[in-house]
Amino acid sequence: MAIRNQIQAVVHTLGSSPSFIYGSANELNLLADQENFPCVFMYPLQPITVTPCTNGSVDNTYTVYLEFLFKTDFDQYTADNETYISQALQMANEFIVKAATYRQGDGRYFKIKAGEKAKCTPVYNKYDVNTTGVSLSITLATMYFQAY
Repeated sequence: MAIRNQIQAVVHTLGSSPSFIYGSANELNLLADQENFPCVFMYPLQPITVTPCTNGSVDNTYTVYLEFLFKTDFDQYTADNETYISQALQMANEFIVKAATYRQGDGRYFKIKAGEKAKCTPVYNKYDVNTTGVSLSITLATMYFQAY
């Protein structure tokens, strides 16, 4: 799906140079074992809102669920991982800013409305490889619509 490629392109512009993987929870758990960290995990898109417009075009709005994660040690307590939470939150904030300004061709690719709420939740000791960071749930609208 093209939207995944655009999100991956935004991730690769982040200052901390995270790697990127895409898949279901089970796939991500397996893929995380061989991945370099920090890493951004992207889950399949759900839901996709399709809105017909009066000018004959169709707008698509995607709910995106990403995790910005660092590899941690198995014996670390939650309090020991707060540094990773801060760094992951900074990465998520940078992603939102860069997604809003990401360009493809002559224009911006995503539209993120001012005041649109994104939810960020701390994630501790997740996956077999043991990762800590934040999950981000955000709605992205594409600027390039299809006219029929």
